[in-house]
Amino acid sequence: METTPLTRTSVRWRAVLCLAATVLLWPLVGTTGRDGPVLAVLVLGVTAAVWVAVLGLLDVPRPLATGTWAGLLYGAALVAVSVLVGGRGAGQGVVLVAVGALWELTWATLLGAGAGLLGRAVRQLRTGGRP
Repeated sequence: METTPLTRTSVRWRAVLCLAATVLLWPLVGTTGRDGPVLAVLVLGVTAAVWVAVLGLLDVPRPLATGTWAGLLYGAALVAVSVLVGGRGAGQGVVLVAVGALWELTWATLLGAGAGLLGRAVRQLRTGGRP
């Protein structure tokens, strides 16, 4: 019986960048002049659906790692835009801004990992259990 060596395929950074680029939906939606919790939930839902579809339906290697890296980059972009455009805000100290940035990076990374897990599950369902 022949065995084939297990090879680790690397993360496709183009896929990571494309998924993280969905962060641009926020300023696009902001140009409409509408905001509120319903619109925020809609943008997050569309983003999550696109991520799961890309990670599960396309042949993206290592969907969990790809989703996690995309989430981290997504969060970093949100933090950068918030700091550059919004400033620190009146009366907010550096510590509070740093805690907020850490929170943003953490939740975005976890959401990316969750999308990666869902994408991997979709792929396994689609391919009959093979990862």
